[in-house]
Amino acid sequence: MADGVKHEADASQLARLVQSALLQAQQLVVAMLPERLADLADRLEDIHPADEPERVANFNLFHQVLFYRVSSILYRSTSPTMSEMSRALSVPLSTATRMIGWMVDMGYAERLPDQHDRRIIRVSLTDSGRQLYAAIESFTTQRFEQIAALLTMEERSALLVGLSKMMSALEDGAR
Repeated sequence: MADGVKHEADASQLARLVQSALLQAQQLVVAMLPERLADLADRLEDIHPADEPERVANFNLFHQVLFYRVSSILYRSTSPTMSEMSRALSVPLSTATRMIGWMVDMGYAERLPDQHDRRIIRVSLTDSGRQLYAAIESFTTQRFEQIAALLTMEERSALLVGLSKMMSALEDGAR
């Protein structure tokens, strides 16, 4: 019985620790992104016409998260349909359409006709969308590598195994 209580306490403590670590990691990354995005804004001015500076200026925290969530799917997919985007984002089609609409308006994504069925709309990142995604991905990867370097090899291995199991459980629960 004592082992069962200890196991529950450990799981509860671990849950709080993981939640706290994820929130802190998110805050660290978000805190660093605006500075990094300012650097990107300078580079993106070359991509966007000078008469459209609001595309970069309107890139607030909400838009950063929205951009990253949508672009991570588009970056890895070959022109998914709007229905596929809706499923991948786990949102209704109308919400996915609004999300993509914002990215199209900002010049980060484009809607493409399907070659075989005119009723189907596909979505793809533009060159500026791919560049921005790659820059954000590079930054977050570097930051997390710096944090991971503080752990021993054994700690990294244990963390990897634990997080992999947690992700599998989350994915199974989503099905």
